[in-house]
Amino acid sequence: MFTMKSWILRTRGGTTVVAALLAVMATQALALPPPPCIVPDNGLGTADLPPGGCGYTGLSPMMIINGLPPGTTIECTSYMDSFFDIFYLAGGMFGGEIQQFHAQLAMELTGTGSMAGYFRPAFFDIFVEMDSGPRMLGASVQSFPHELMSMQGQIMGDPDFDLLRITAGTNYGMPSPGHTTLTQVAGGDWSVDSFFDITYRIDFVGNPGGPLSGMSGSTTGTIRMQCGNSSAVPTEGTSWGDLKALYQ
Repeated sequence: MFTMKSWILRTRGGTTVVAALLAVMATQALALPPPPCIVPDNGLGTADLPPGGCGYTGLSPMMIINGLPPGTTIECTSYMDSFFDIFYLAGGMFGGEIQQFHAQLAMELTGTGSMAGYFRPAFFDIFVEMDSGPRMLGASVQSFPHELMSMQGQIMGDPDFDLLRITAGTNYGMPSPGHTTLTQVAGGDWSVDSFFDITYRIDFVGNPGGPLSGMSGSTTGTIRMQCGNSSAVPTEGTSWGDLKALYQ
């Protein structure tokens, strides 16, 4: 039977004990439905994306299937957050805005079948590009299409994996459409309700001597990743957006 090891992972801020990171994942990555996401106005009558302080939760696990023994899978719960190095460009597939950034993708890997009992975390520094549609600045509800164009990251030289790579997005021939709604709430902040139906591919090569020794494969699937929810009630009558509209 495979068991959890005392993993120590290196992050941007130094070494971090995995137990602390797992506690975060237990309250965020595995929470269904995702918690509300409230972010401040950026001074332009809208909110910046990706939403700082929030994250995208996989509503079902990504899967590793191909390359494993028959009847065996590795289920990968996922949570993407800690957005940094964010760049904004005008344009994209919808003629709105392009968001390019790095983020952390945290996963919990759980084995089934012949790998029942296998469990461990995995953390990826990923590069992401998203394209969003035009929005009406100042409107109290802003709803627009949002596409995941690319997402990729990998770990190498791991005790279990010589290579573990996640790739997703329309730029890689894996359509990943989505939608985002921003709703202004009391105080002028914004409630975010955003999702992507992500088509992904996971490639792996097992590390010799590890539990996946001699195994390798590539599995493609689709999951929904969600940020926030639709429970917000928009402000009425006196929002900044409503006042602006009176003078247009």
